[in-house]
Amino acid sequence: MIMLNMVFKTGQMFKILLLCFLTFKAVEGVQITTNVSTKVDAAVHLIHTADIMNYTTDVNKYNLDLSGITSLVFKIKSCSDAHVLLSSSGVRNSSEPLYEIYIGYHNNESYITYCEDNPPAYGSNNSIVFSTENILNCTVYLPFWVSWSDKDIKLGTGKFVGDNVLGNLTITHNFEVKSIGVFTDHLRLGNWIIQLEVSDKFAGYFDSCIMNNTKSDMVVVDDINCSKMSCGASCGMSKTCMGYNFNSAINRCELLWFVSDVVTDIPHHTEAGWRFYSKCFNRKSACLGCYF
Repeated sequence: MIMLNMVFKTGQMFKILLLCFLTFKAVEGVQITTNVSTKVDAAVHLIHTADIMNYTTDVNKYNLDLSGITSLVFKIKSCSDAHVLLSSSGVRNSSEPLYEIYIGYHNNESYITYCEDNPPAYGSNNSIVFSTENILNCTVYLPFWVSWSDKDIKLGTGKFVGDNVLGNLTITHNFEVKSIGVFTDHLRLGNWIIQLEVSDKFAGYFDSCIMNNTKSDMVVVDDINCSKMSCGASCGMSKTCMGYNFNSAINRCELLWFVSDVVTDIPHHTEAGWRFYSKCFNRKSACLGCYF
């Protein structure tokens, strides 16, 4: 793992800035997917289950920095009773303030609940229920989204946040979501495909993920001759670049981007002399190339 910490001459800096300007393209945010299966053999609900986060599956297996995100897009295949828990606690502490989005209670109704503490004291929770008959399907993945900005927690259907709102709960106090968990109860099997946004808070680190003699097959946005440090600096200064291939024998640098803005894989192949380096986020703990 390497850290960028260097001083450039004026000409070198100008060349790197020009390179970044030429290769930069507008990026709304990279989304990576995580697949989980859930099944709880009991009836679990925020307002009467004190340790509810213990029943959830943490969707953040990539250890991304979730602070600042205000929405979640996912698909689910389940007959009924799907829950999304949004916690103010980074360690999934059930006693801290929570939002619960309960989709398809017996496949007839859905709830959005805000709870200041758990188990809730009198008056410390707020909830809304709305009719959503046959909202889930036992055999087909259906798309949903939830959002929690501007003191408004919303549930909707489709791939785009803001479309087809099913219901919303307006609250007096909102909080920053730091962890997210999902589950299905009442013995219902749930299969989830969840998209998480990659923060643009590049930590300044690259990790080779022990990928000696390995070349990534991501999109090459630029191909240059330079040192490894210059290659890393060029990638680090561009939001477009998510990693690079480098060949030290010929000082060849390939700056890389994903095929699309939704990432399910980082393809690579064996090639002598090359090494793939992945950008790291959330300090050194979320180096995306090492997870695929």
